[in-house]
Amino acid sequence: MMKDTRGRRLPAMLAVLAFGLTGAAFGQDPSAQVPKAPEKKKEEPADKMPERYEKWLNEEVLYIISQNERDVFKSLKTDEHREGFIKTFWKRRDPTPDTPVNEFREEHYRRIAYANKTYFEGKAGWRTDRGRVYIMFGPPDFFETNPGGGRGFLLGVNAPTAEFPAEVWTFREIPGLKERIGRVDFTFVNYYGAGSWQLTSNPALANALRNVSLPARYAGYGDMDLKDGHAYSATTAAQVGQGQFMQNAIEQLQVMAELTKSRGEVLEELERSERLRRLRGIVESKPSLAGLSFHARESYLAGGDGMTLVPISLEIAAKDVAFRPIEDRYRGMVNFYIEVKDDKGTAFQASDRLEMNLKEESYRRRYADSYQYKQSLSLKPGKYFLHMVVWDEYNSNVGYVDRWIDVPAFPAENLSLSDIILARAIRRVENKTQDVPMNLQDIPALKALEKTNLKVPDKLSLSGQKSGPFLFGNLEINPNTLAAVAPGGDLIFFYQIYNPTYDEESGTARIRIENQIWQGTKLVASIDDIPELKVPIAQKAAGPLNSSGKYSLGSLPPGSYVLLARVGDLFSGKTAEKRIAFKIEK
Repeated sequence: MMKDTRGRRLPAMLAVLAFGLTGAAFGQDPSAQVPKAPEKKKEEPADKMPERYEKWLNEEVLYIISQNERDVFKSLKTDEHREGFIKTFWKRRDPTPDTPVNEFREEHYRRIAYANKTYFEGKAGWRTDRGRVYIMFGPPDFFETNPGGGRGFLLGVNAPTAEFPAEVWTFREIPGLKERIGRVDFTFVNYYGAGSWQLTSNPALANALRNVSLPARYAGYGDMDLKDGHAYSATTAAQVGQGQFMQNAIEQLQVMAELTKSRGEVLEELERSERLRRLRGIVESKPSLAGLSFHARESYLAGGDGMTLVPISLEIAAKDVAFRPIEDRYRGMVNFYIEVKDDKGTAFQASDRLEMNLKEESYRRRYADSYQYKQSLSLKPGKYFLHMVVWDEYNSNVGYVDRWIDVPAFPAENLSLSDIILARAIRRVENKTQDVPMNLQDIPALKALEKTNLKVPDKLSLSGQKSGPFLFGNLEINPNTLAAVAPGGDLIFFYQIYNPTYDEESGTARIRIENQIWQGTKLVASIDDIPELKVPIAQKAAGPLNSSGKYSLGSLPPGSYVLLARVGDLFSGKTAEKRIAFKIEK
């Protein structure tokens, strides 16, 4: 066993998630790792990212950038904002920000260079499994190799099988992972000696006879005790392997997913954990809190399995946020914290940081802006204590709101409506799905299920779609937390309709929708009056009906109003309605 002393580990540090409202929220100094754009360049489509930034995103920082950071970077439209983002990205990870050298960045690019030089397998070293692990975690503490495929390296000296060449990289610890993971071994197998070293979740894949119809093909999949001094039978081996994999296969895959996810995600988890501890300390000192004004609003919608969905938005005016001049920008740091308790203790808690990096122009017109934090949680119907905190890091001002909330239940059959959510904007989102074929033949945790007579497909297609606290179907809501509309502005709203009666004979549900604006006892405007809307019965399986509207308030004078949504079921004769107050500002 040899200790690998090449290079050094990246220091454990905290990453900060940037939620810049626009691309202008990032600095503009270029990174040393990305060359400046030439003065003259070919015009590219507006939605086309220049090749050098594609390379930075998808090659240079692929294993250390979080999905949130990736989404922000891809949303930027100008090279100036991209350069600023890259500068901020490295600065966050700099263990010594007051010195001219960024040790994190220097070590990262050293690792890429080493991986490309050492782990080339017909493709660039950074693309290989060994290169990826080296870039993410650095050199292992211990390194063992079986380059010739000698018997007994991974599967034990009593295993009746030859082995493929393999390597084991051992790390005493990996900062940022869950506590249950201490020492970590990464096993790489060179199948058939073809020169491609693949990371595996189980050493059984090193079994060179696993595709042969012999008892030896089960070696590595379970206990390998000898029975009465004789090699065990194929039947016994299959049963042992089956039992062990049914118990451990999912955990093996979960551990592998934990180990191989982007280090950016791990660093963000560390940052959130640290921020949560700091916020808890602040919350415990309520008598000394300086007042920081903010607005908060929660709504209630039907969730799955008897749960209630509770989207929450917190909003603070930009004029109330402290900013510090840093280089050519103005930076603000605001933290948001939500905690929900029932009679048994904490049912939910979450925190996030909003970081603003404003140019001079944006800073001077910030008085018309506000900043928002959105979160969504699922709760069982009942009474809860809701605690919300906003903390400005630069002036130490803290605001908090405590209140009891009654989370309603939604009937499983009768017609009902969700709360009305007022919005500043509603946009349609295309839920793009992408099928990704995955070859399952060499995944023992799934292949072993065949021994239980469960069919394992040769190919698996995975698809995903966008999700978010205020995303309902294909509609994404930007909530109007203040429930205020400018004179002559648009009243935009959204709600869901549950359990209309579907008639089997006609294949439809028939409902009537009325959306009205009231001031006191006076009806001042009818937004929608749909005497009959036929909904095809196929919608029943698809879930609730999304109903939204946009109405120009025109010449309505400033004041307080109520939006009324009323839905009638023409088959059952039942009616459901919801109200929400709003104001037209002066």
